[in-house]
Amino acid sequence: MIMDQSPDNTTEVLIVGAGPTGLMMACQLAVHQVSFRIIDKNTTSSQNSGALIVQARTLEIFEQLGIAGEAINQGIIADRIDILYNAKKIAGTSIKNIGQKLSQFPFLLMLEQSKTEKLLLKFLEERGCYVERNVQFRSFTEDKGSITTDVIMPDGSGQKIVSKYIIGADGSKSAIRNFLEIPFKGKTYSRPIFILDCGAITDISSGVISFAFSKASVAGFFPLGDHRWRVDGSFPERIKKSKVITLETVTKGLQRWNNLNFRLHDTEWFSVSHSQQKYARTIRIGNCFLAGDSAHVNTPVGAQGMNAGLQDAHNLAWKMAFVLKQKAKPELLDSYSTERLGITKGFARHSDKVFKLVTNTNIAIRLFRTYILKMYFKKMFPKLANKEKSRLKFFKSISQIDIHYKPAYGTYKDLEKLFSRGTPKPGYRFPYLEFIYDNKNTNSHHILDASGFTLLVLAEELTPEIKSISEKYNLKVVLIKKLAETEKIYTTLGIKYSGFYLVRPDTYIALRSATMDSGHLSRYLEYLLIPHAIL
Repeated sequence: MIMDQSPDNTTEVLIVGAGPTGLMMACQLAVHQVSFRIIDKNTTSSQNSGALIVQARTLEIFEQLGIAGEAINQGIIADRIDILYNAKKIAGTSIKNIGQKLSQFPFLLMLEQSKTEKLLLKFLEERGCYVERNVQFRSFTEDKGSITTDVIMPDGSGQKIVSKYIIGADGSKSAIRNFLEIPFKGKTYSRPIFILDCGAITDISSGVISFAFSKASVAGFFPLGDHRWRVDGSFPERIKKSKVITLETVTKGLQRWNNLNFRLHDTEWFSVSHSQQKYARTIRIGNCFLAGDSAHVNTPVGAQGMNAGLQDAHNLAWKMAFVLKQKAKPELLDSYSTERLGITKGFARHSDKVFKLVTNTNIAIRLFRTYILKMYFKKMFPKLANKEKSRLKFFKSISQIDIHYKPAYGTYKDLEKLFSRGTPKPGYRFPYLEFIYDNKNTNSHHILDASGFTLLVLAEELTPEIKSISEKYNLKVVLIKKLAETEKIYTTLGIKYSGFYLVRPDTYIALRSATMDSGHLSRYLEYLLIPHAIL
């Protein structure tokens, strides 16, 4: 469906920042037919590998947009992870399809950020939307019901943009966050790291993510295709003390630091930076919201940052659209903060330890890294290779499919006690299952409505009450009868005879019942949504 993006000075949503998070926000709003403008201070989109790893949860969101296949075609599915010590492989494990049965995308996809942004831009352009570049945010004021934002246009002239909401998706140095004086607390690591995109002649296998350890340095090597590589690495102690670190420093030193045959050439991007782990104290003030790096930044360990930002946008956009379209009460937007504030902190506790371990040049840490960590890798990787439980645990921790929220509107204990332990609860992502429905192969995500609530009813027929509620709130209803080919989904969801699951547009479970009693469903929807009939 084509959606005209009006250049008028009045719009429903103003998005500041056109990196992956801002672009995802724009794509989601376009799906919901919400008017917006998206501005960015830069003249072009990303031109480098940037946030390279696309996790399974992000690919599930891409699938809702219809771009997952194209993303996979343009990227590289990581085949395995190898650990090298002084250029010798000491451990390795296959990670291809490591999350089998947990997601439609049971792998890590290496897709350069420049390509990710192009895919999202293409999605917008096909719907008549575009990014306004070289536009600088200055300030905004919020009155009852509207926000007036002052920006500087490419020709230097000023312009006022009036919107209902404003989204700060403008990165770790967010002008929106700074304007609102929201504290951004955390740490900046004292030890610098380097990142480069380059061509290389090397013995390192393509399709393999390799981590090379030596007494002097640690580096990660990620294939980009066509003999191109992304390299992230730490510096030896003597280099860190240098006041100036140049590309030549890395070009001459990389092979020597890691004892590798890696002759780089044609460097496309080079960066030296100090990683950060910081969080905004709040991600909402009035009708202004923060998302992505403006709300949280993390170390490169685990490749969580961009993926978390894309989920921020996915979480916020449908709620904002529902409120703007008068499908839901304004209180729905309160759940964005309760669900997404500090969402990466749990994983960050582990990544902080790992990052310190691989970048610290303290002699005791270096000895630990050289000997104890080496033994750990030798012990751990066979477990990943041979034990399905260990593989699935690793995939869940890194893929972001296991992120869950405390139900914003509480749970009903009398409903929950009917479910056995281990079945998917409210606040959790609806599980991925493949099954036959209506004589066709499908999966549990494909049958959900990406733009509205889905009521998944597991029963022989719909009750009159459930029919009435579904019509009242315009719910998509999927009736799954208990048959041999659907028995698996009944078992996984903990439905013995009949019941239902209410699933949000972002595939998270809102409510469930192991009976066909619709009383709690009616009260939940009455609290949250506005009946379709009175619109």
